[in-house]
Amino acid sequence: MSPKSLLPTHFADFQKAVTDLGLEKFRAKQVWEWLFGKLVFDFKAMTNLSIETRNRLAEAFPVILPENIGIQTAEDGTRKISLTLEDGAKIESVSLPDEDSLTFCLSSQIGCRIGCPFCRTGGMGFIRNLTAEEIGLQMMSLVKICHSKPTNIVFMGMGEPFMNRKAVFGAIDVFTDPRYLGLATRRVTISTAGVPEGIIELANRPGEVNLAVSLHVASDDARSMLVPLNRKFPLDSLRDAIVTYIDRTNRRVSLEVTLLRQVNDQLSDAMNLVGFCEGLLCHVNIVRFNPFPSCNFRPSTEKAEKEFRKVLKKAGIPVTVRRSRGADILAACGQLAGD
Repeated sequence: MSPKSLLPTHFADFQKAVTDLGLEKFRAKQVWEWLFGKLVFDFKAMTNLSIETRNRLAEAFPVILPENIGIQTAEDGTRKISLTLEDGAKIESVSLPDEDSLTFCLSSQIGCRIGCPFCRTGGMGFIRNLTAEEIGLQMMSLVKICHSKPTNIVFMGMGEPFMNRKAVFGAIDVFTDPRYLGLATRRVTISTAGVPEGIIELANRPGEVNLAVSLHVASDDARSMLVPLNRKFPLDSLRDAIVTYIDRTNRRVSLEVTLLRQVNDQLSDAMNLVGFCEGLLCHVNIVRFNPFPSCNFRPSTEKAEKEFRKVLKKAGIPVTVRRSRGADILAACGQLAGD
């Protein structure tokens, strides 16, 4: 069995392990500053520690981060990593570099319970939740590979975050803790297929975490086909939760709509969406469908997408189109499957 990595050990546990080695308590803080402040993941490079101290730490913690990380790089610079966890399960995460930003897309589950038919992750079924520590491993593995902290974090990878919200919230608390990465909560976004309890719990938490809702279509019959969770939480209950979030946070909600040819891209679909958005502090983010093997859905035509946007703009609803990234390595939205 391969040795466990130092991360995601919590600082208090690491500090105790350091003193158990007979080292001074402050050495733990020095190492933490190298890891989370300077993004150095090699004891040999921690030059304010004596060689003897470095050797003792390396012996106690032979691996700082997992070594079995699969890495793929797309033509547009998108990177997808695959981590093999202790139980042999695999999880995928993505980094999305831009001119002035770096976004990490993290997973919250292995597989997904929702089973949306146009999502490759949904075809996996549900295997298990990730722990907060495993979510942290994704983050720090991406930091190591990219040699940089992210400017933004989005929980839009594998799984439904609000069906594992204890671990997701715990990971966010670590990421935003000044002793760790010290990221601003307003730089974190949780994307949900529509779990009202999770939305309301997020609204009641401190901080400024953003909410994105994978709406896709604003008709209960059509949405129950595209997002089976709608059968349990129909649009009325979802909208009520969104209103609660907006009222308590005064933050704008992003409504995600993946346009599928002749499925949810018609004039009636656009008008239903206008009705859903009425009175909401929101914007619509159109996501171009990313095909994958075994999927029979097709992306909307440019003409249909243009007409759809026109209806929303005429109604005064802010609308953007998300640029597809990493499709050539199956790293785009809805394409992750842990392989």
